[in-house]
Amino acid sequence: MVMVYMPDRGVGDLMWHLPTLRAIAARALEGKVLLAARPSSRARELLAGEPCVEAVDYLEYRSGAFRHLVEILDFYRLCRRRRPRAVWILEKIDRPAIGAALAGVRERRGFGLGHGQERWLTHGPFLPRAMRPAHRIEKLAAFEEAHGLKVASREPALVPAPAALEVVEHCFGDRPKPWIVYGVGASEPRRCWPLDRFTGLSAALSDLGGTHFWLGGPDDNAAVETELKRADRGCINVNVCDLKLDAGAALLSRADLFIGNDSGPLNLAASVGVTSIGLFGDSPPLDYSRFLRPIIGPPGGMSALPVERVAGIARLSL
Repeated sequence: MVMVYMPDRGVGDLMWHLPTLRAIAARALEGKVLLAARPSSRARELLAGEPCVEAVDYLEYRSGAFRHLVEILDFYRLCRRRRPRAVWILEKIDRPAIGAALAGVRERRGFGLGHGQERWLTHGPFLPRAMRPAHRIEKLAAFEEAHGLKVASREPALVPAPAALEVVEHCFGDRPKPWIVYGVGASEPRRCWPLDRFTGLSAALSDLGGTHFWLGGPDDNAAVETELKRADRGCINVNVCDLKLDAGAALLSRADLFIGNDSGPLNLAASVGVTSIGLFGDSPPLDYSRFLRPIIGPPGGMSALPVERVAGIARLSL
């Protein structure tokens, strides 16, 4: 089979790569690929319902003085176990290319970008060095074109796993609509709208009734519980910070609207086809999906973004 290595660590990164994975799989004899990814991408959970992925193997991010040698050995061992006939490396790093070469994989493709990786690849063309600062989505699009991969749309169109959909139906199927999901977490504090603004937003939209789900990570759970004690009672507010990620994706696929920080859940929401209002501070807004509705924060940062502005756009989006 063909193996694809995606070393990016985030959930959003995984969503951006889905069109490329499908295009590579479509060209493979089996119509499927093996995926090697970081555990933090949560690819095994999120792609359980994805027909183009045969299996997911996790490769840990290594640290320390000998991390490069260990990463080469990790990928060498994986290639010896899986025995792919080709490896596509969706990055510029040389360690997987070296590991694949030592394992005897004859077809090796990667970004290149003027890095040492190019010495270990058997197939070009490589991305030009001038593309080094480009966004990952731009690099993927250029790589697809260079290698003749057919990608009709950048929409990830994630298919939630059936088991996760059953969990959501069992736990929340009787909750009144509309369902609005707040994505309250993010990997960096500067990307976070203050939590009390979501409380204000829930109050501003409470006349719509329905159910408001607060989706974050386990570290957000206690703070969300505190905010929910102050939340308006005009609608039902539910803390789902402890929901597993595959069930979170399934919940988002049933939602009527997502509002949240520039984070993994924002990308997941757009990927399952729900209108997704993204709150952006100093990071460039995402526009790869027609379901994304970015709101750019004022110069004062995320804390200066008023509730009224977000609520107004939310009403127009329902």
